Amino acid sequence: MIHSIRKSKMEIPDKMGNPFISVVVLNYRRREELVRTLESVRTQTYRPCELIVVDNFSEDDSPAFLAKNYPEARVLALQANIGCGGRNQGVQSARGTFVVTIDNDIRFDSATELEKVAKAFGRLPDASGVVFKVLHDRTGQLHLRDWCHPRSYIDYACLEFETCYIPEGACAFRRADFLRVGGHYEPFWIGGEGWDLALRMLDSGMEIYYCPDIHVRHAMAHETRSERRPYYFLMRNRVWMAFKDYTGWRCWVFLAHGLAVNGFFSLRTGNLLDLFRGLKDGFRDASRIARTSISAKGWQRLKRITAHRAGWPTRLKTHWAQPEI
Repeated sequence: MIHSIRKSKMEIPDKMGNPFISVVVLNYRRREELVRTLESVRTQTYRPCELIVVDNFSEDDSPAFLAKNYPEARVLALQANIGCGGRNQGVQSARGTFVVTIDNDIRFDSATELEKVAKAFGRLPDASGVVFKVLHDRTGQLHLRDWCHPRSYIDYACLEFETCYIPEGACAFRRADFLRVGGHYEPFWIGGEGWDLALRMLDSGMEIYYCPDIHVRHAMAHETRSERRPYYFLMRNRVWMAFKDYTGWRCWVFLAHGLAVNGFFSLRTGNLLDLFRGLKDGFRDASRIARTSISAKGWQRLKRITAHRAGWPTRLKTHWAQPEI
């Protein structure tokens, strides 16, 4: 799937014993946002590190542009848009002990964010993943669209805690652990892959932490997003995930909850047809999905982690202010 690979020039010898960190940027068009993201990576003070840009078949001059303007980057130019599979490609090719995965509309908030990532893994030796505090690009305030953690943002936005939510484009992993659980499930393409990955990591005994001292800003670019697309993929993937990760009554509760939440927002925006298309295609192709049923021990861990979940009034307030979809 890789059309061309440039050799990294960001191989800086480590004299302080610091772990090597790879930054994987998933790109699909959005040139202006990509430049801002790469400039924020370029200014990072932490060493040793490398920059990998995975271009998800932008069908433009992105590889040539990157070669000319960011020679320190190793570019993986894919021959098809494989969605979340692009992140897997980047992590597989990375050389770091830790791998940061960000999207091209997410940038580091300061020059010391990679230092904070290294410190987070240092003080959390059992953590397989850490997720960042996502700020609104213009205001610098908490981006509620990216808050799906099992705690109230009102009380916990500035506190570190164990979580079960992975914002796919604003997190970091121990590379070995990410690969051990198989990374993102590529048939999802887009939508829900973070939740599926989190479930498999928790079921494998891994820990994921929300680290509010690591800041990124989300520009939430819309030019490559259809207003209708999320309603289809989130519902289709919800069905697939229900049969992939869940069993028995949990499967149907998960489906019912997803239908209720996605149905509310699709009705609110006039996208019910897209939701029902996703529902139909999800059930039609569910038999092709590889099963990775979560164990009883995994569900017990999830129950403990979500014991402090915010009540429905707070959750509805969050979604009403900045809808999850």
